[in-house]
Amino acid sequence: MKVCVVTTWPPHRDGVALYSAKLYKQIAKLVDVVVVANILNQKESSESSEEKYGVILRCWKRDPWFLKDIFLSVFKTRAHIVHLQHGWFLYGGFVSSILFPVLLLFFRSSRKPCIVTMHTVIRRDAHIYSNFLVNFLARMTVLLVSKWIVQFSDKVIVHNPLMKKILQREYIVKEEKITIIPHGVKSSKKIESCQKSSEINIMSLGFLRKGKGIEYLIKAFEEFLEKYPDAKLIIVGGSHAHDKTDHVESFKYLLKPRIKKQILFTDFVDEKRLEQLIWRSNIIVLQSTESYYVEASGALAAVADYGKPVVCSKVPKFQSELQSGKHYIAVTPSDSMALAQTLILLMENKELRNRLGENLREELKSRRWNAVAEEHINLYRFLLKN
Repeated sequence: MKVCVVTTWPPHRDGVALYSAKLYKQIAKLVDVVVVANILNQKESSESSEEKYGVILRCWKRDPWFLKDIFLSVFKTRAHIVHLQHGWFLYGGFVSSILFPVLLLFFRSSRKPCIVTMHTVIRRDAHIYSNFLVNFLARMTVLLVSKWIVQFSDKVIVHNPLMKKILQREYIVKEEKITIIPHGVKSSKKIESCQKSSEINIMSLGFLRKGKGIEYLIKAFEEFLEKYPDAKLIIVGGSHAHDKTDHVESFKYLLKPRIKKQILFTDFVDEKRLEQLIWRSNIIVLQSTESYYVEASGALAAVADYGKPVVCSKVPKFQSELQSGKHYIAVTPSDSMALAQTLILLMENKELRNRLGENLREELKSRRWNAVAEEHINLYRFLLKN
């Protein structure tokens, strides 16, 4: 069986690219995989180091011409099945987002079985823009494009039951068209922390975007320092590839002189360094203010297997499957004082930290990348058989 994958790909830095690299590395161990990926810009090309486990065809740019380039490249691969990753603005701007279903229609006409993984489902009542008319038009566009994606594909994959529920209830999608395959979880290497007993490290992980809520985390950490004045906050991550504005400098601008030495922005780090930072952390904080976007958290999947306590914002990407107080602690995204109090509570209660970390690890241990890859291969075989 040969699978053709359409997706962005590292070193292009977006969540779908990182997800795809981990997933298809596992799938390629069992079936032939050809990745039809985006062309890198000059900066990305200079840092490219692609893993040699399959064929990667760099053939399309993030603009409306992606339709022709992708379709011709996929057709030449003579793959048995096509799997496309979908994210809003993944293939370019507004026009490219509208044209994505046309690509599916092309594949449908060629009779190639076609699967789409929808990484984000947007609620129909979403407040995307402040202008009422613009927001209404955006919501209608999202509604139509989402319906067309489902209609023109053979199967749609989502990552959790809430995403499926919203597609069924708000977009009137038939249940049999949707398959739930969870986001893969990174396995931790069983090494002991090199953290000193007196050291207190709070870690944040993920893309530093406008809707991340880092400003609330910084305010919360200021309050936390009143109780633990020698603590450190390590913010791991950098700008998203699709953002036109670099928000990192604006977050650094928020730092008061007295706390600058205790808050470290690391930018992106390699896997080995990330593992070291996770093991050295007492608490991990995952921030988001996006309540209308229903998706899975790649950052949560990256840290879930380390047995570390996690504090998350009360948004769907964290609430969809996990239980606050059992697997993690949920805090209102904009409530810095509540976040500070939660961090203090966890630092004062080692038993609670250990229990939350172990519960989270146990809950998600069945979702390691090799298991998730097998679920995909089973779906491919089912579609080819039927």
